[in-house]
Amino acid sequence: MRHFRNRLALLCLLTLLWSANFSIAQDDNAISIVGSRIMSEVLLSLGEAANIESLSISAQGTSRGIDIFCNGDIDIAVASRAISAAEDLICGANEVVHSEFLFAHKIIAFAAHPAVPLSCISSSDLDSLLKPSSSNQASDWADYAPGTDALPVVILAPHRNTLEYAIADSNIVGDRLRNDVETYDWTDDAVARAGDAEGALAILPFTPDLASDETIKALKTKSAGDSNCVSPSAENLEAGLYPFAQSYFLYVNRARMSDKETLEHFVQVLISPESADTIATFGFTPATPEAYDQNARMLSNPDATFAVGAGETAFEIPEALTGAVNISGSANAYQLLERVSSRLSGDSVQLQVSINAVGQAAGLASLCAGEVDLAILDSPTHTLDMTACDASEVDTVSIDIGSHTTVLLGNEADRHTMCLTVEQIDAVWNASSTGAIMAWNDIDAAMPEQSMTLFGLPSVDRYADILLQSLHETAPPIRRDTEQDFDHLYRAAAVGNVEGSLTYMTWLDYQEVLAEQQSNVRLVSVDAGSGCVSPSPDTIMNGTYPLSRPASLLASETALTDINVQSLLWSLFSDDNWQLLEREEFLGIERADLPARRRQLETLFRQAESNVAPTEESLEQADDDEAAEDSSE
Repeated sequence: MRHFRNRLALLCLLTLLWSANFSIAQDDNAISIVGSRIMSEVLLSLGEAANIESLSISAQGTSRGIDIFCNGDIDIAVASRAISAAEDLICGANEVVHSEFLFAHKIIAFAAHPAVPLSCISSSDLDSLLKPSSSNQASDWADYAPGTDALPVVILAPHRNTLEYAIADSNIVGDRLRNDVETYDWTDDAVARAGDAEGALAILPFTPDLASDETIKALKTKSAGDSNCVSPSAENLEAGLYPFAQSYFLYVNRARMSDKETLEHFVQVLISPESADTIATFGFTPATPEAYDQNARMLSNPDATFAVGAGETAFEIPEALTGAVNISGSANAYQLLERVSSRLSGDSVQLQVSINAVGQAAGLASLCAGEVDLAILDSPTHTLDMTACDASEVDTVSIDIGSHTTVLLGNEADRHTMCLTVEQIDAVWNASSTGAIMAWNDIDAAMPEQSMTLFGLPSVDRYADILLQSLHETAPPIRRDTEQDFDHLYRAAAVGNVEGSLTYMTWLDYQEVLAEQQSNVRLVSVDAGSGCVSPSPDTIMNGTYPLSRPASLLASETALTDINVQSLLWSLFSDDNWQLLEREEFLGIERADLPARRRQLETLFRQAESNVAPTEESLEQADDDEAAEDSSE
């Protein structure tokens, strides 16, 4: 029945495709789509669901589609890969400002008969089993799992004209797979055959329920020389951990979206989580919730040009760097930058990186005076006074790192702590309140005459400073007459057991509290003068939750043309340094974001070089003209 439904859906959509193209020829207002043909049926189905009357889909292939899109007359390009740096230059030259949205994935999985003595198979073993030179050569699982009984290998593969075959082929050495495989027409047939044939290894389209099928064994994979076994999933794919897949991207012309109301509506439908069921119906894997969130942020920000996705990058850190990078400003990213620069300087002994934690104001002043390359900020750039930079004609670019956030946890029964003002929070936790603020009615007569029980930390950290930063230029000491324990799970449990209690912790610590399903506690909303705001990923990242401290780097555009500055920023978002970022617990950046961050950097580098170069050339030309005048005189 499943196969009948899929065939019927395909026939209906092919009919729709013909109808759409027929009507489009007479409709200049049709939404124009060009690129990979693979997603055409999905787009048509979603267009019908969104009541889009006219779609013009031209299946030109990814490369040709992007080329046409970058000429500026197309609404959407569908691509089976991220746009390359060279292609993006063409778009830039034609002033095509676009946004990239991760749309869907096609993932393949490897499954075996339960008797196969492996649960994780390496990429080198897959090469050995599937490469074309293995054709007509006997293979046995005992060769890959020494010490096990002999068990001949049976390979089940999709037909050559399928996307699943192409994905497998692109990840296996050689051109095409071995030619003595058993091919199958339907996934159900392949699963049944793999469950019956001892020694079977099947290449299958991934579905979330594959691992729960007890007739087969879903295999994990690992890279050569890597001990980490990874399951097929959208999460692992977007984190760059699982290679046997292909992702699909939508590139949307921002200018045309501004002119077409139906186009913006259609894009909203395409990148909405509600599209996931349709995407799955056609055998694709929807993007992760994090990717959908990122897509939504991209759509709402007209200046954004990139989203999730690996993408191609051309920038490489030179083997040897010589010179200096000067950084000044807030201390919130000092340790991170020090560790990253230490690694970079270790590889290039002639590179000197100077970091001075002198505060945001002093760092910004130094940047505007041309004394440093980068300023470390702890406030959103739109809140800064940029008068000095404007007066000095110093153009700047902001590079976001993430945010540190403190959350408060109160007892579920305490209605008076559901929302606290920043003034009340300061009165509760400020060291000056020691011995004076001991009950809740001490800070507000409207609150109950209830003892205040505070659970704090034995030491002071950045999160205590964030708790008290709102009303002070420099955060005051936190009170120490509290019940103290490093264990955030213990403190959460204590708050749940004691009415009138309060504790603070990081957002990530709170996620662990949620995972432990701690009862009788809840987050405290905070009012900084604009109403109560509860902490959430959205309120933290958009800056409306007050107990957050963003970290960003402000670079002069001239500095972004310097190879040393470029290399430091590139290193900051390199895969090798992810553990440094993760250790610093910055919210707003995940490992899966790193490729997109590097693509953003590469774009910034090119833009800076393009903007600065004409100025330098004009100065040189002015010098030449002046010299010529002197000579003629």
